[in-house]
Amino acid sequence: LTLTAARTGQSTAVAGIASMYARTGRAVPPLGILGLLFGIATGLTGSFNLLAPWLLIAYALFGLLVVYGGVVSFPYIVRLGEAVRDRRPNHEELLGRRLTVIVAVDALIYALIIADMVLKPFGS
Repeated sequence: LTLTAARTGQSTAVAGIASMYARTGRAVPPLGILGLLFGIATGLTGSFNLLAPWLLIAYALFGLLVVYGGVVSFPYIVRLGEAVRDRRPNHEELLGRRLTVIVAVDALIYALIIADMVLKPFGS
């Protein structure tokens, strides 16, 4: 949403979306831990080999997603929202190519997780 608002020149929307992102972002770590626990419980009750290669890939991708979100995506979008809201001189450059790259990398990690879960490379 932030990227779409930025590309269409809707600065007010960028600030609002980023502000909501900052508030709801606090819920992501506990929800991620809950999702991890549900995943492990599902694996155990479904008789999955928790050390299957496709699950090891999923664990690594999940860890990458958490780290990338916490270190790159979340702080950047929050900073972007603040800059746009305060009309700082650098807010135009924050709306540029870097935002596109950040969103693209985020989407790529999600796509890899989904592909890993569907294709189950290196065995089921």
